[in-house]
Amino acid sequence: MLILACAPLRAGWRVENDYISGSNGFKKDSVSVIVGISTSTVLAPGVSFYKDRGKYRDAVYSLRLPVAYSNGNYLFSFKPFFYPERAGLRASAEGAKIYAMTGLGESSEAGYLHLTVSGAAARQKTGLNIDGTRTRGTFSQNAFEVQLEKSFYNQFFFLASAAGFTKPDGTNPATAILVLDQSELAYLGTFRSITSLPEWVMALQFMRSMEPDFNSHLYAGFSRIALRRADPGNSTVFGMKMRLNEGASLDLAYNFYKQNSAAGKNYFRIFIQMFFR
Repeated sequence: MLILACAPLRAGWRVENDYISGSNGFKKDSVSVIVGISTSTVLAPGVSFYKDRGKYRDAVYSLRLPVAYSNGNYLFSFKPFFYPERAGLRASAEGAKIYAMTGLGESSEAGYLHLTVSGAAARQKTGLNIDGTRTRGTFSQNAFEVQLEKSFYNQFFFLASAAGFTKPDGTNPATAILVLDQSELAYLGTFRSITSLPEWVMALQFMRSMEPDFNSHLYAGFSRIALRRADPGNSTVFGMKMRLNEGASLDLAYNFYKQNSAAGKNYFRIFIQMFFR
């Protein structure tokens, strides 16, 4: 929804920086460069890392190279990603996600309805247990997702999504440290990196445009994440996206995340986009 909200800000290319911090010393930063390689194709190479004061003291780095194609009625995207092995964790991951979006009926000033379907696959290697002992495991997993987005008069936006994750195939030690952020595979609705293996996730989002009085959008979201080897998590997000000028936008948001048996966690996000012609 936020990408669509930026549609009027047309530019030759743009740079995005997504910074998140929160409970337990969690830090996450992602930088992407979005460039048009043709009138209908966009390339968006990016690099990111996350770390905390717990088992991810050694930062986990990742690379991704999404490419998207649009012909007006359809949008297709392919995103390969790679988590290189770090000496401190001895774990790595790789995979890709593909999705397609189309409109259901004709878009008009009264609004639109979009359907998005996606599939993703990943392979992980583990090297350490949580207690620091060595282990070795390799396994793969898949995810499938469906999203519906409805707009009313370009003022109100509603998004509903549901995703399912297959049971890991291969050797997956129960106490091994995993590095793949599961949001690579499907939308989880939380700012923190979820490395535990999900079973399913359901999410709802609402956004209200404040234009033309204010160049901003207010949004809120909720998601429920069922994890295979941990208590389910509930995530709530509140944020505001502001267009600073014709060449920049700023997104400020707050995320409260809680698992049934644990204290709630707080996360804060600063997302900056810079457009260049």
